[in-house]
Amino acid sequence: MITDTRQNYRVLLPGLLLGLTAFIVLVFLSSYTRVLNLFASFKWMYFGVAVALNFVHHSLRFLNLSISLNLSGIRRVPLKKRMVFYISSSALTAADPKSNESYRSVWLSKACGIPLIRIDSIFLIDQLSDGLSILALATLGILAYPAFWPLFAVMLGLFILSIVFLQIKPAGEGLLDAGEKLPLLRLYSRQLRQCLEGNERLFRTFPMTISLLLNVLAWIALAAALFFILVGFGLTANLTLAAIACLVLAFSIMIGFFSTVPGGLGVIELALAGLLTFLLGFQPELAVTATILFRMSTFWISLLFGILFWSAAAKSCAAESGAGSIAEG
Repeated sequence: MITDTRQNYRVLLPGLLLGLTAFIVLVFLSSYTRVLNLFASFKWMYFGVAVALNFVHHSLRFLNLSISLNLSGIRRVPLKKRMVFYISSSALTAADPKSNESYRSVWLSKACGIPLIRIDSIFLIDQLSDGLSILALATLGILAYPAFWPLFAVMLGLFILSIVFLQIKPAGEGLLDAGEKLPLLRLYSRQLRQCLEGNERLFRTFPMTISLLLNVLAWIALAAALFFILVGFGLTANLTLAAIACLVLAFSIMIGFFSTVPGGLGVIELALAGLLTFLLGFQPELAVTATILFRMSTFWISLLFGILFWSAAAKSCAAESGAGSIAEG
């Protein structure tokens, strides 16, 4: 599957078309001419700043992944090869969010000759850390809006529950036991238990703290990208605007995650524009234009690099499926 590049590119088409359709729909739901005028008046220097912050976002996430690999004993996969596969897997966000992790899991398992369940645990902790980081990002945004403080209490409760689950073994096992009794959660609870048992080292306090810190910084960098896109339209750069960027990004990512759409394409765009318009009172045309520029400078830039690196990654996987080694301890 990994080396069948043409087949993999065809898998991307529905997601790519969906994303482009979302942009077109957003433009025509607002004033087409007003959107064009906003593009013309935008200070494009800030687009470059947003692209740079997206690079910071992915650099922090890659560093987090590398640290997790090292803590798991996977130390001799060359840095260059790790980077190629990390970047190339970004293309799969347009096909299926889970494909991104599956692609890297299968390759690492083949390259290092270790069980897939142990590799899966690395990406599981990254996803858990991601979820906690987005909750933290939402909390930063909510604090600027007293009317949303009840929601902040809910967020804080979820955050504390997650920490308890990850750090207090009896509590975590109790939640897993309860989940396995519920039909809708049984499969996920069993998979989570297998991953926890397969790589328990990553769920200790220090690795979890490092992972959480790096991911929080990564998502703050992405929120800063949205912040500077808004500044590029002449909005005043202050703490309120920073809180808006954190709040809108966090809730848009959550909405996209819980949707069944590949990569949240279309859903995240509509959520961003909708939250900026209806929740925060932005003009629809400004919300739409800011959404398009933000997604172009972050998601679509990453997707483009992912596609460019994909062929190289596929050839590397085919030619060197036995490369790499694992050092225990």
